[in-house]
Amino acid sequence: MKKVRRYSEATLVSLLVTACGGGDNSSNMTPINSGSEKIDETSISSPILVESENTKSDSIISELKDPSVPEAPKQDETVSEVPVTPNDEKVEETVTPSTEPTVPEAPKSDETASDTPVISSEEKDEEPADTTTKTTESPNVDVSMTSIVSDHILPPNYQPKDPSRLFDEADKFASRNGLIEKLRPQQQATISDEYSVQKIGVIDTDFVKDDKTFGNRLLLNQGLWRQAKGQKHDHGSQVAAVIAKYNSTSWIYGYTAESSGMTSPSNLHFEAAQEQGIKIFNNSYGTAPSNELVKYRGWTYLTSHLLHKQIAEMAENGSIFVWAVGNEGQLKGYGAQAVTEAHIPVAYKQAKKGWIAVASITGQWKSPYSSRVGEDAKNWGIATYGDHQVFGDRHVQGTSFAAPVVSAAVAKVWEKFPWMDNHLVTQTILSTADQLGTSNVTIGPNKDIGWGVLNLERALKGPARFDKRLLVEGEEFVVAKFDHRNYADQDRLTWSNNIAGDAGFKKQGTGSLYLTGYNTYTGDTVIDGGVLGLSGKLDNSNVTINTSGTLLAKNNEKPVEIGQSVTNNGSLDVYGKGLSIGGNYTADKDARTVIDIHTALLEIKGTADMQNSRILADVEKINDVPTQSESLRTILKAGNLVNYNNFYTVSDHIAPYILVSKIEKQGNEIQATYKRNQTANVLRSVGTVSRSAENTSTNLDKVLDEVAANPTSSIKADSVSIINAKPMSVASTVESLSAEIYSSSQNMIVNENRLFSQNIAERAFRSFQDEKSDVYAVTNRQSYRISQNGYANAEIGGNQSYVGADKQTDHLLLGISAYHSRQKADFERSAGSAKLHQQGGAIYAGYQLDNNYLLAQLGMANAKNKIKRSILMPNETRRVETEVKSKLYHFYTELGHRIKFEQGEISPFIGYQFDSVYQKAFDEGKNFGIQANRTQYNLNSYLLGLRATMKWGDLSLNTTLSHRMTQKAENAFGFNARYIGAESEIELQGISPAKYVTMAKLGLNYQISEALHLFGEYAIARQKGGEKWQNVSVGMKYQF
Repeated sequence: MKKVRRYSEATLVSLLVTACGGGDNSSNMTPINSGSEKIDETSISSPILVESENTKSDSIISELKDPSVPEAPKQDETVSEVPVTPNDEKVEETVTPSTEPTVPEAPKSDETASDTPVISSEEKDEEPADTTTKTTESPNVDVSMTSIVSDHILPPNYQPKDPSRLFDEADKFASRNGLIEKLRPQQQATISDEYSVQKIGVIDTDFVKDDKTFGNRLLLNQGLWRQAKGQKHDHGSQVAAVIAKYNSTSWIYGYTAESSGMTSPSNLHFEAAQEQGIKIFNNSYGTAPSNELVKYRGWTYLTSHLLHKQIAEMAENGSIFVWAVGNEGQLKGYGAQAVTEAHIPVAYKQAKKGWIAVASITGQWKSPYSSRVGEDAKNWGIATYGDHQVFGDRHVQGTSFAAPVVSAAVAKVWEKFPWMDNHLVTQTILSTADQLGTSNVTIGPNKDIGWGVLNLERALKGPARFDKRLLVEGEEFVVAKFDHRNYADQDRLTWSNNIAGDAGFKKQGTGSLYLTGYNTYTGDTVIDGGVLGLSGKLDNSNVTINTSGTLLAKNNEKPVEIGQSVTNNGSLDVYGKGLSIGGNYTADKDARTVIDIHTALLEIKGTADMQNSRILADVEKINDVPTQSESLRTILKAGNLVNYNNFYTVSDHIAPYILVSKIEKQGNEIQATYKRNQTANVLRSVGTVSRSAENTSTNLDKVLDEVAANPTSSIKADSVSIINAKPMSVASTVESLSAEIYSSSQNMIVNENRLFSQNIAERAFRSFQDEKSDVYAVTNRQSYRISQNGYANAEIGGNQSYVGADKQTDHLLLGISAYHSRQKADFERSAGSAKLHQQGGAIYAGYQLDNNYLLAQLGMANAKNKIKRSILMPNETRRVETEVKSKLYHFYTELGHRIKFEQGEISPFIGYQFDSVYQKAFDEGKNFGIQANRTQYNLNSYLLGLRATMKWGDLSLNTTLSHRMTQKAENAFGFNARYIGAESEIELQGISPAKYVTMAKLGLNYQISEALHLFGEYAIARQKGGEKWQNVSVGMKYQF
């Protein structure tokens, strides 16, 4: 009978609504704090809640019964939290300022400290924008090529298993690597969650509708009909305020669950929240069973409510539930364990994936008022501070206000790592806790506060333990399963903590994850898919790389270390300073071993059994310009190397300047032989090489040789960027480095002067016809195109005006003339543009004897050519403007014969012209710009022509047909210069003057009076390539 009475009393006591709720599994849940400020938590006067059925609603309806009231504490006693007070009772509020314990605030996302993450070999420098230009067809330049690439040895009937890693046979020229293999398939980033913001659900009593504390981040009763009517003192308002205090980004969804002054959640609240996309649930309420009841009934019985099962399934499928453990720490017979709801994973094992129980600490101790997490819930327990100031002047205290600090942290971690599942997030939060009273990372849980004290800064660096106690019962591996993300911030894909523990780790999915710490966990590491990057140490774990997996070892300062053995059925990628394996290395025959042959060494202390698999040679980045002489380097070294038959491929991402000639076994080592390729050969990998590019390639190779021999060169950085650039980017750079516009634009200067020279000869001949002296003025408008295969063509247009006078006495003619012209040329691709201002003059003379005549002229001109162009380096674009000044001298002579008839005449002639251009020195002023000394160009040309004139009264028709041949026109405007920053002499080439030009001119002359004539002419010319030149001129002359 006594025994029955004892259990009856225990049951009655367990039904008490304590500060974290009261009752057994059949009672409703109450909040930890009604919203009153810091008052006596042990004054238990809450009603008992007994569930009753209501067929019209899914919610739980409560009936009120009077509890027995324990003795109240003295008024001067300090307590933590107040139980719920019925709405009809008056409570005198006293605002008590208090010193709030310091809670480490999470750093902002841009302030999170982390180690430098591993950089995947697929994430190389992208091609610069707007540097690839349209090219025109140009002939290949024949270059003698002899194969220096060794024959590739393939296993009989070799077929790789993974079709994404197929490779193709390439031409084995000296300019190309042999078997080219895709480093990895192109990933299509379809998941855009980098900047996703979490939503935190708070199911509680009631909430204030509007307060500046929340900004616009507090949304109330979304998806439910119920309206919030709360104030700042309401428990729900204060819980939400704590979340807002420690998380400035996440959305807070409040759901009113108040019933008779208590929190009475139902399935409707959770379902409505879930429909809003909420995955984080803060629960600052619960039922606190007595210690005796727990022993008598057990957690399976106490957590058998249908609602418990529902939220357990939500946790199993991706949600996280954060529970306050309760405030029964000082209540006799209670507080040895957390509230019932915190123990749901005891009965529903999979719920552990998304379950956290939160205790409260004060200073370096568990808060006296806080219940313990308990022996059964310690594996998902944690603690943090429960004393806070909210709404500016309200002090709140209790585990109700410790839980939202953790909820805020959960959201921050999930926002930092949006690809994580709920289990990874909870493991991260729990495994990064501090040991109580220290800053040391946790090594295990205890029944008082679980894993320790929340450390958000550490949690934002990923998990710190792979621990079986954090896994669901029976599991051996922590699993990170996610697909490829193309994040701008790679820190979101990096775990930088030192990871300890007894569990293993599995990487699944196509995504990439990087571990940068010193990792000592003892379970196996299995890479089923995607990339697992290491840049630190992995001491105690054996590694297995499965078919679709990649292990990337990369550290640019020191070798990555793996203390145990590695089995490779997929891809082992070794970059940076390399990888040291303390055990054995076994590669399946279909696996591949990727090695950066320029920087990395794969060292195996034990046996390396290659099983006749292949090595994929890659060079990710060059820090110094290599020479064109061959380099021999050891890329693999083992204690015992077996079953390698020199089978290798070359990465399709290899630096284009690297030419791999052979990879072969030498004893227990594997050595790679490679050298720097010629620039022209790099360009051939993306198409034909024009004459301009061939010449520029030769120039650039001279400079690269110079920089290779002088590592302190001022253009080393530019040179290295070219070496590391992709072939299309190299092509753009080479195109801009040609500086061909300086040579090509000389055509403008010469053509302007030749136009003037021919017009003066034409005026002198007409003066012979008229047998009078005259003064004349003429203006021209011309447009033409210069082009040559292998160079950038240009469209040119402009005006020329000239005036002159001549005096005729007997058989002799003397004259003088001057001209001014403006021309503009727009060159194709990235060659640039030119604006030419040119002024000149000439004196001329003629002698006529019978029907024969001789003309001669001597002239000079000044030219100012303003060049604008861009230097397209892979690492930057440089705009340059240069003014190049030139002087031009010319001599022209013509011998002709006049055949006269009644209404006109025909006059054949031959001519010779000498042009000499003196280009002054110029300097573009930027690295890899052009610096040139004074340069002289000389041209000799010969003319054969026919003039004809027909007269009808005051109107005459004049025609001229001529053909010019320029001797030694090929590369006539080439000159020597150097790139700024280099000492090597280079040759600049451009469009040569046309060797053959045929011109036809038609003119009309009208005699207005005996002295005044008006005339106009249209001329057209074609050169060998079909380019057309047009000129229209009008003028007048006055005869005397």
